[in-house]
Amino acid sequence: MESHLIISIGRQIGAGGLGVARRLSEEFGLKVYDKELLVEVARESGLDESCFQQRDEHSSRGFRTALQSFRSLLGLYNRAGTNTVMTEEQLFKIQSEVMRGIAAKEDCIIVGRCADYILRDEPRLATFFICADLESRVRNLMKVGGKTEEEARRFIELGDRKRAEYYNYYTFKRWGDSASYDLCIDATKLGDDVERVVDLIKYYLKQRNLI
Repeated sequence: MESHLIISIGRQIGAGGLGVARRLSEEFGLKVYDKELLVEVARESGLDESCFQQRDEHSSRGFRTALQSFRSLLGLYNRAGTNTVMTEEQLFKIQSEVMRGIAAKEDCIIVGRCADYILRDEPRLATFFICADLESRVRNLMKVGGKTEEEARRFIELGDRKRAEYYNYYTFKRWGDSASYDLCIDATKLGDDVERVVDLIKYYLKQRNLI
């Protein structure tokens, strides 16, 4: 079976990881799966997409809290016809299966969602983590998201913590740790320039003969 090029991008909030993914998408003509992946998950499971958005990239602890709030939305029938409640582990399993299905049929870019771990057996998988210094990230959120400095700092702190908890819980690795990825890139060292980050990723892909 032909293997496909899978680019996995993890990122700190405000570091420009999604922008890098979109630029790579333009460069190589690959589809980016970010929130779109949630739509695929929702279709596969028959659940409303909003259920996944509420629980996306949270820790197991956070999932349990959300589960209490969304019990009525998450009730469904298993194959035996018995009413059950979908657990956070079941949601993760569905998401993983959808992701593997995507990787089996096409070259693609997946942002977040533990793709580097879920697809670790894919021979043409390349994993990256995009980070930046806090002040740069705060400025980015203020500029792009229209947040105040205080709002931006709070958003970053909360969001990064949730991503780390989610990633660490399901992968048994550490979110943002260089050992967890092929290449970690500090965008600030490259002038927060998306093109320079993309060029570095392209160079890495060429060195591995992936493109």
